[in-house]
Amino acid sequence: MADDLLAWVDDPDAGWSVGTFGALAEFLRDPDEPAEVTHAGGRATVVTPRGGVDVRLTEDVRPVAWERRAGESWSQAVALCLFLPAGGRSVVTELGPDVDALRDEDRDAVLVDLGVGAPHLEACVRTSDAALLAALRSVEGRPLSEAGAVAGTLVEAGPHRVFRTGVARLEVFTPIPPPDGTSPDGPHTHLLPRLLARGRTHAATDPIPAGYVPGATIHLPHPTRSVDGRPIRARPERHRRAQEVLARYGDPQAVAAKAAVAEALATSTAPPAWARERAYRATVELALRQCEELEPGHPHLAGWRRELPRERVEGDGQPLTHDPAQG
Repeated sequence: MADDLLAWVDDPDAGWSVGTFGALAEFLRDPDEPAEVTHAGGRATVVTPRGGVDVRLTEDVRPVAWERRAGESWSQAVALCLFLPAGGRSVVTELGPDVDALRDEDRDAVLVDLGVGAPHLEACVRTSDAALLAALRSVEGRPLSEAGAVAGTLVEAGPHRVFRTGVARLEVFTPIPPPDGTSPDGPHTHLLPRLLARGRTHAATDPIPAGYVPGATIHLPHPTRSVDGRPIRARPERHRRAQEVLARYGDPQAVAAKAAVAEALATSTAPPAWARERAYRATVELALRQCEELEPGHPHLAGWRRELPRERVEGDGQPLTHDPAQG
């Protein structure tokens, strides 16, 4: 298992995220961006000037793959899941020097857990700035929601963010945008107290098995979209690789349904009666979107679309993860 999943660290078009519902760190890199990639015994790491991710896979990691409609296109991902652990800090807590930092020069800086309350996640900042450390120490032992002006101090100081789970460590070196700003290209973080208050470990739309949590998520390269959502020349090999991942790690029922729809589309000029049933509607729409973008000249596509017009899926309820199809 480990080798095929860790190989995505080598691919600059794959994205990674580590977090919980309402607190998320994302790692992206440009194809021509300097990057140091290493592999060693069930572990892979990539570090760039803007951030990095370190992933360790053990026998208790359960990969769960899915694809779904998103915006005008679709997204595809693999969650690296662990059994739901107990605990999780809910208050600001100083952890000491970050001896496991991905870069040697960061290992003397101090790690402070912001206490987001997720059982599987430490959402931390890392700094050597004396003023910022003093501000954080002044609210240690209290929930971040009670930290008052310290939240603004964090944004202004823009310390490194370090998100850790039992599967991965993701570090972000880029500045923190102001509340009315936009996330920068490349590695960045989200911290949304309104969503954190719901106490979820992941979005309801993610098919994480009961009793598990996502330790990290691989966002597979989209075959017709760049990481910022712009259309690109179709790359069928990306789609083929994603379908192989889904066949291996996806829900067998979902994989079988998709195969049935693909066979019907290949052999029928119009959708059969069963393809119009509610149970198949999402799968059919997904297959038609993929056909439109990858095989626009398919001889049966127009006939299917006449009977099954395109459905728009709104973004409300989507997880806060890197979704290249949504831009």
